[in-house]
Amino acid sequence: MFYGKTEIIFDGDISQNPRCPHGPTVLFQDEVQGGRKRQYYACAAYRDKKVCDFHLDREEKITQGKKFKWEQKLKEFLERKDEHPKTYSYFKAFLATGKTNGKFCQHCGKILVHPESLSQCLSLRHPVTEFNADQLKKPVSLLQAKTENKKEAQYFFTEESTKYLLDCIRSTESTHVLCIGCPTIFQNLPKSTNKLLLDLDHRYQGLLSPDEFVWYNMMNFHCFHPQGETILRNFISSALRENGGSRQRFVVVLDPPFGGRPELIQSGTLQPLQDLARKCSQDLARKCSQDLAGNWEEDLTAKFNLGVFWIFPYFQEKKIQAVNGDLKMAKYRVNYTNHKEYSGSEEGRKYGSPIRFFTNVELSSLPTPEEFGYKHCTHCNHFVASIDQHCDICNVCPSKDGRPYVHCPVCHRCVKSTYNHCHVCHRCHLPQESCPYAQARHMSSEKCHVNKDIPIKNEKSKEKKGGKRKFSEENGTNDTTRLVQNGTNHNKCPVQNGTKLKKSHYHSKKHMKRGIENIFRVSEINFKKSKKRKFKNTR
Repeated sequence: MFYGKTEIIFDGDISQNPRCPHGPTVLFQDEVQGGRKRQYYACAAYRDKKVCDFHLDREEKITQGKKFKWEQKLKEFLERKDEHPKTYSYFKAFLATGKTNGKFCQHCGKILVHPESLSQCLSLRHPVTEFNADQLKKPVSLLQAKTENKKEAQYFFTEESTKYLLDCIRSTESTHVLCIGCPTIFQNLPKSTNKLLLDLDHRYQGLLSPDEFVWYNMMNFHCFHPQGETILRNFISSALRENGGSRQRFVVVLDPPFGGRPELIQSGTLQPLQDLARKCSQDLARKCSQDLAGNWEEDLTAKFNLGVFWIFPYFQEKKIQAVNGDLKMAKYRVNYTNHKEYSGSEEGRKYGSPIRFFTNVELSSLPTPEEFGYKHCTHCNHFVASIDQHCDICNVCPSKDGRPYVHCPVCHRCVKSTYNHCHVCHRCHLPQESCPYAQARHMSSEKCHVNKDIPIKNEKSKEKKGGKRKFSEENGTNDTTRLVQNGTNHNKCPVQNGTKLKKSHYHSKKHMKRGIENIFRVSEINFKKSKKRKFKNTR
């Protein structure tokens, strides 16, 4: 069975959905072959079934057997993950000893103070690392980064990116900073700043106090321990109670996984934070006198302003703005220390890291990082890359990926400088022998209008033995493709919109099925032959 596009269905409060070990599940909808649609609940944090195999069809009945299975899964997940105060007690016990060196279990997430704990972790083959007392001040230097992209890939900001992001936070004059999935920012914030870290990595429980860290899933607004939501509520309430002459700002910095769905991040973190802040303001208003209750609530709501710094790839700009139109993309390239492609070094991508940050803070109020290769555009009134040139027609600095852009008068927009306009598909793309968008839509195009100087080579390439057609590396097509492009029908291919389709498109599924059947047939014959040999040897 083949599945098409996967959509997320927001049907009421997500907290009422069935729960997996990682919190409330999400309702998904797939387009099944034949036009049918199926809806099912699955894990909000992980798409890999090897990590979380929760799957429940929407119409499926929840039995006692299923509930028992889910409870057992939750117990297995929380095994050796103690409550936060208990895990942090090992940290305080180590400080009380006055030792300069210690050992930390990377699996359990706690400091091994007692010899019995060390021997138990070693017997279970848990990774144990040594550390010195100075590393406890910066937890990121102590933890081993997880590198599984399908699960929990952890990448930490470089010193340059950390410094600039801190400058941006400082420019907002915020009193409270909520860090979601960005421990590098958290550990470099000054002590005078009220800060709280929310992360999916439970190991921070052994290094940060309960007032500094909450074990949290940003995709469904789930705190794994009951006291986590209380700590978050108290943190927001303290931000509301802070008063003075100036307007205060509550800043949220989040660095979600690059494969995360923007609609889940918006509905699973940012929107619930706004709702929680509104509830906290109402609770504070009730504590005041009845005469001033309305004024208090109005004053608190006016002073509370949720500033967002959402770190995400630039090519997700349309999706982010579709779920939150207040966010605008800043042109700063965010780099990571332990990501080769996104490190900003010579070994990385040609045009630098594709990671940017999206914010509802005025771009004109952000500092210009001139020392890192940026300039201030007087027309746009904010900083842009040094290579970016302002377009007077579009009235923007169009570059997004780090390369120069040019204006296309036909498309009425700016495109990459390596693109040319194609009159076949009516869009700009790289010069090629044949229009790739026309082929994808089964349009007839003998020559791409982007580059008319490149002819299509129609001479037949030599065939391999067995009748298989050889792929031509010169023009990127095979014999069947050229025959279809030239309008001839030497192969019985179906016709769509007056254009013959490739034979490979029509027969690939059929050939794949035959190949699988042949593999099983041969293996079955070999099994029977080996069985006969064993029978003869026994006689």
